[in-house]
Amino acid sequence: MHKKYFFFDIDGTLSTGLTTMMPESAVKALAQLRANGHFTAIATGRLQASAAAVAARYGFTDIVADGGWSVTHNGEIVEMESLPAADCIALIERLEQAGIPWAVSPENEKLCVTTDKNYLPYAPENYFPVLWDPHFDYHRLEHLYKVYYVCTPDEEKNIDAGGLPLVRYNPHVIFVEPKEKQRGIRYFQQLLSIPDEDIVVFGDGMNDICMFGQGWLSIAMGNARAALKEKADYITTDVDKDGLWNACRHFGWI
Repeated sequence: MHKKYFFFDIDGTLSTGLTTMMPESAVKALAQLRANGHFTAIATGRLQASAAAVAARYGFTDIVADGGWSVTHNGEIVEMESLPAADCIALIERLEQAGIPWAVSPENEKLCVTTDKNYLPYAPENYFPVLWDPHFDYHRLEHLYKVYYVCTPDEEKNIDAGGLPLVRYNPHVIFVEPKEKQRGIRYFQQLLSIPDEDIVVFGDGMNDICMFGQGWLSIAMGNARAALKEKADYITTDVDKDGLWNACRHFGWI
């Protein structure tokens, strides 16, 4: 069988919502893809440490994380870039002036830190624990991998994010997070000399649009956002309705 190189989003594509729990049919599909000699990797907006935990559970050793700004190959981080610290610090200063609660992930670990207790009630469920530290000095940070702040979709347009990339996963908190998954995939493409026609990408959310329209076969889940479906080469069933398995069977990969 001709080898294909698969890059899967996690939340809403491999797993249901933000649970990181994969349907049995998806686990079975991944096992069969690997048995047939295909390459399987994750492509997620999640922090590398968070993605690595999911990867270890489901047998992945290759990861595009941090929205494309980190690459893990054979279990080793080979590239990882933080958000621009000066721009993030300036954003936090503006948030504080406006009285908007915020938090950051200053290290590659599953933890958020904030000086503002008002952020705690808004912290997303099923996400990192939040450490409240009134003495935390974000001005000294040289690396910031995520910034989070409280705002509704209507309020979002009134907040100057300074051109930083934004991703929304819930109605209350917005994430400062890269949206360049294609960058990490291109890294693998160059590293492993993969032709465009052998790359397959799966996604469901707005931060997956960057992977579509790149000359690769793009597959949207049935539960995907409408804008992503419009750019997809193929639309499968929902993640919890055997979407991964059905797509792989449709194309004869398993």
